[in-house]
Amino acid sequence: MECTRRTNGRPAVNAAVLLVVAACSGCEEKRHLPPTDPTPPPPSPSALTALGIDAGVLGEPLDPPAPAGDLQAELDRFVNVDQCVAERAKLDPLIGDALGAIGYETFLRDACRLLEAAKDRKRETCDKIDSSALRSRCQSWVAMVSQTPDACPMQFEGLVTRGRDPSCVAIAAKDPRLCNGESRTVQRATCEAMVARDPGKCDALLPNQRPLCQREVARWRTVLAPPLEGLEKLPKPRGKLTIRGVSGTPDPPTTEADLAQDFARGVVVVTARDRVRIELGTVVESEAARIAASPQKRPRVGLAAVFEPKAKDVGGPSARSLEPGKNELHPVLQKLEIELPGEAPIVSPPATCSCKITTARAGTARGTEAAIALEGTVTSAGKSYEIGIDLSTFVRDVVPEAAGARVLPPLHPAIPPTVPASGSRLFVRDGG
Repeated sequence: MECTRRTNGRPAVNAAVLLVVAACSGCEEKRHLPPTDPTPPPPSPSALTALGIDAGVLGEPLDPPAPAGDLQAELDRFVNVDQCVAERAKLDPLIGDALGAIGYETFLRDACRLLEAAKDRKRETCDKIDSSALRSRCQSWVAMVSQTPDACPMQFEGLVTRGRDPSCVAIAAKDPRLCNGESRTVQRATCEAMVARDPGKCDALLPNQRPLCQREVARWRTVLAPPLEGLEKLPKPRGKLTIRGVSGTPDPPTTEADLAQDFARGVVVVTARDRVRIELGTVVESEAARIAASPQKRPRVGLAAVFEPKAKDVGGPSARSLEPGKNELHPVLQKLEIELPGEAPIVSPPATCSCKITTARAGTARGTEAAIALEGTVTSAGKSYEIGIDLSTFVRDVVPEAAGARVLPPLHPAIPPTVPASGSRLFVRDGG
């Protein structure tokens, strides 16, 4: 029997022999090579293309950033939308093909409305823009140019509980602290660089992420005012969960968890005439809340609380004249969610929560503290746990309840409160 396979009439050398020879020759060559940098350079886009890999998968920029220009000069030169469109009508043919393919026939006109709205500082001008993303960007421009954070667009249209766009609020308020409300690393660094008007803050980003950040700073530098000074530090985020089984229920795998990082991005306070609502952590509003978490997932806590007049004051003169920041409000737990590794989430209601709120603070100014602490017993699906929750973070936005988008009264049935512990009275005040 032949031990080798023939190709084109010549015996094929055993693959194992080739590997050994290659390895030895490689070792011989390395003896004469100078030491190299242990960190190899990233593959070039051309090399990735040869391998059939999209450079964007490895974080390479797909497009270079647009020229920064000078936004202030463009605003000063702006006359009207028609003239703006005429000045920019000579598009690259390929760009024109792309715009035609997506059917955006008013792209240039809508882009010029950004300048029109920002120069006139009129948010309603943005309503004429067809694209929802561009319309939201237009509203951000108006807010940032006019330094009115309350004019910033909502993160999610019609959902006031998620607050306004964090970067827009921070830039419009000239408050670099509020950039911490931005959950995305690139956007957070860009926000800080724009508020400080310092492109050096873009250096914290990866090399392929810096150009766009630097471009935004260069474009907006002459438009934005200097940041506020002498601001107090934001309250340090705190998140602690203790949970143990009672009444025959075994302890969960994790009985104590530090959840501070889950509350590092702040909370949104929703205000009404006589009530205030805060939501700390993620409150799941879907059937996904019924699915058991994977064994590797970290514990999670989410809760919503409503601060309202005491029962004896509801409907009385004090309730009609109540103004958040000046009157005493009473905390009521609206919803509580606890997610443990490998367990179905505990959601109250409908689960029973015999809990008392021991601490409740909520400022009605951005940058102030919001804190909730409670203790008690929760029972769900035949299991009972004794819990202790202590959460604290900063107020990143304060949003009034919008007409037609009711948040107060609560989205969920309120959990009947127990008698509050001594010292648990709540004062909601401006400035924290």
